[in-house]
Amino acid sequence: MRRLALALLCAALAACGGDSAATRDDTDAALAPVHIDGSNGVMPLARALAEAYMAAEPGSVVTFGNGLGSRTRLDSLRAGRMDIALASHGLDTAALRAEGLPVHRIAETPVVFGVHAASVSLDGLPSSRLCDVLAGRETSWRPLGDGRDLPIVLVVRPEAEVDMEVLRDRVACAHDVVITPSAVVVEETADMARAITNTEGAIGITTATVAAQSGGAIRAMALDGVMPSVEAVREGRYTLTRSSYLITRGDAHAGVARFLAFVASAEGRRVLEAKGAVGVNGGVQ
Repeated sequence: MRRLALALLCAALAACGGDSAATRDDTDAALAPVHIDGSNGVMPLARALAEAYMAAEPGSVVTFGNGLGSRTRLDSLRAGRMDIALASHGLDTAALRAEGLPVHRIAETPVVFGVHAASVSLDGLPSSRLCDVLAGRETSWRPLGDGRDLPIVLVVRPEAEVDMEVLRDRVACAHDVVITPSAVVVEETADMARAITNTEGAIGITTATVAAQSGGAIRAMALDGVMPSVEAVREGRYTLTRSSYLITRGDAHAGVARFLAFVASAEGRRVLEAKGAVGVNGGVQ
């Protein structure tokens, strides 16, 4: 697979032959820095891929912005202020493709309910009981089966965020549930990770990637008896998932092609799965 990825890179560069000077020039172009920005929800996965890519490709450089909204990220990509825009939903792929902005679907990531691992012992909840927590009908962990009479601290994202959209769409009892006013609302993915990590009794909606990168501080719970594992997503048994997309320009430089080749390789898929995501061979949408 690694050979195939390199062959694709060579084709993209049209540089598999020629003299040594041309080869050096092509190598330099392939190592041009890649700047990435966009969806904070996809950022942890992209950072993990970038770290592995830079370790595998000496001399390569990938940098990141601080996150951008859907309109701003595309305007920045069009203007050449970044090389890859991260996105997870709301894409008109046909319109972007017609504009010369290829969309690469790279992964499906479980949306999970993560808990403060050191204080909450439960491994999972049925969806009906989860909705009781969302609505504020349950405010302590003990009636849910935990050994401690610990207050539940519910942490959620704004309704317009994709994790909340996935919850509303995929969990029947959550379609119309009114979130309890006592819930803590956080704007960013990193804020959610900090809130769960630092708060006893916390439960929040996040991704398997955030849980995997928490060093054991956040435990992803099973829903209706199904753990949000790579295998369960691949087999269709765990259905709360969000897509991860990389958007590029049609005239992207060779460093972008090299990074995309790594993401599509077996090595890239191993990185994705280690972070709780399922790599997909969706290619350009």
